[in-house]
Formats: sequence, C-alpha cells, structure tokens
Amino acid sequence: MPSRTDQVFEAIVDDICTGKLAPGTPLRQEQLAERFNVSRQPIQQALLLLRNQGLVREFGRRGLEVAPLEPDFVSHLYELRALLDGQAARLAAARRTDDWLQHADEVVAMGNQAFADRAFAQMIRGDVEFHRTVVDASGNPLLVESAGVMWRNVQRVMGEVLFQGGAPAWVWEDHTAILEAIRDRDGDAAEALSRRHAEHGEQLILDAMTRAGTGSD
Repeated sequence: MPSRTDQVFEAIVDDICTGKLAPGTPLRQEQLAERFNVSRQPIQQALLLLRNQGLVREFGRRGLEVAPLEPDFVSHLYELRALLDGQAARLAAARRTDDWLQHADEVVAMGNQAFADRAFAQMIRGDVEFHRTVVDASGNPLLVESAGVMWRNVQRVMGEVLFQGGAPAWVWEDHTAILEAIRDRDGDAAEALSRRHAEHGEQLILDAMTRAGTGSD
C-alpha cells in the first residue's frame, strides 16, 4: 500500500497535470495537510519530491509554487524524451513478446478512438500509455524509472497546452508506425521514428505555447 507521502505526491501531481493547480499557484503546507488529513511531515516530503522533479519551485520566503512552463524547459524535456523514447523503442523491437504486441495494439486503438471522438483527456492518457508501454517492453528497469519521472513532466505539458486545441492526426499515425517497426523487430526504424516523433512533439508544444502566450512568469 502506498505511503501517505506517496499518496499526497500522486494527488498533487494529478492536480498539476490536469490543470487544477495552475502555474504560479502557491502550495501552503497547512492547507495541504488539512486537505489530505495528514500531518505536515508527509506534506513536506511530497513537496520535496515535487521540487526535485521540477514540478514546483521556491518563491518568496520559504514558499513553494507550481512551476511555470517555459520554452527552454520544454526543449530540454523533449531532448531527453527523444533519447529515452528512441532507446526504449530499439530495445522493445528486440525484446517484445506476442502478449505485449496484443496490449500495444489495444493501446493504439484506444488512442485512435479518442482522437476520432475528440476526447482530449483520453487522448493525452492514450499518448502517455503508448509510450510507457514501449518503455516497459525495453526490459530495462532503470530506463523505466527514468522515463517515469520524465513522463510526469511530459503529461503536464500536454495537459496544459493540448487541451486548448487537441493534437493533429500525425501523432496517432506515428504511434502506429512505431508499433509496426517494433512488430517487425526493426530496431533502427523504431528508434528513428520515436526520435522524430519527439522532435515533432516538441515543435507542436512550442507552437501551442506561442499561440497561447504561455511561458512567461
């Protein structure tokens, strides 16, 4: 069973990723402790984890706030994503199983249906689930752990920006192409497609931020 610190951490992450806690929102320990009906110790520990992952930052005198999204942060995040997703796809092409392929097919189908329905929240969940599924197939537990931290930030970026206008069809077409390369055990193609997908995703996010005027304190 998750500890109280883990429970508080996950709840705050969800609020940040879904926009319930917007950038610049102050995080008060007393209010959080009352909300979650816990002592201040698990709150302090959860906030430390959030700060270490870049989701909150210090402001004022010993205060914390939800960190704003900035173009440089997005670029750095997607540079890391290109590396991790590319390596994961290469490894997945060598190590995937028939059971994994069946699950991946279901994830892609879910994402395609969400796109057809213009269900933005489901689209974001489907996108994240697809890439997490590929990382799981890599068979490398350290890669899985590293990607988990990265994807919290990716999900936040997507949730905050893409809700404004959804995502283009190429996002889901790319998923299908990556999956087919993995199915064919073509590690070179799987890695190249995943890296290109991340690069296109970075530009999509930055363009959306420019249109929305996001990225300033």
